Amino acid sequence: MKKKKQKTLRALKAEAWKWFSQYVRRRDADEGGTVSCYTCGRLMYWKEAHAGHAIPGRRNAVLYDLDIVKPQCPRDNIFLNGRHEVFATKLIKEHGMDWWEAKLAGAREVIKLSRSDVEAIIEEYRGKLEKLTT
Repeated sequence: MKKKKQKTLRALKAEAWKWFSQYVRRRDADEGGTVSCYTCGRLMYWKEAHAGHAIPGRRNAVLYDLDIVKPQCPRDNIFLNGRHEVFATKLIKEHGMDWWEAKLAGAREVIKLSRSDVEAIIEEYRGKLEKLTT
C-alpha cells in the first residue's frame, strides 16, 4: 500500500492563506455577501475582494494578522500597491499611533512557522469560517 505524500510547507501555507483570506473577506461582508474596500469604500461581492495588508510583505509576522488585514478591491491592492498610506492612516485613527508602532515593530520580527503551526492556522480559520457561514 502506497503512503500518501505529505503536502509541502509551501502548499500548507497556500491552503492556510486560502482559509484566512476567505475568512477576512466574509467576516466583513453583509448578509448578501457585499463587502466594502477598506481603503476606498468601493462595494463588491466578497469573492471579488482581496485580503489586503496594511504592512507590505508576505512575511510570517504579518501574513495572518487579523488586525492589519482587511478586504480591499483589486485596484487598490494590486494596481495601487495596497494604498498603504491610506490603510495606515485609517488604522492609526482607529487604534492610535502606539498600536501602529507596535505593529510595525512586530512586523520586523523573524517568525518561522512549523508544519504544525500552519496546520493549526488552517484548522482555526476553517472553523471560524464554518461558524460564520452556518
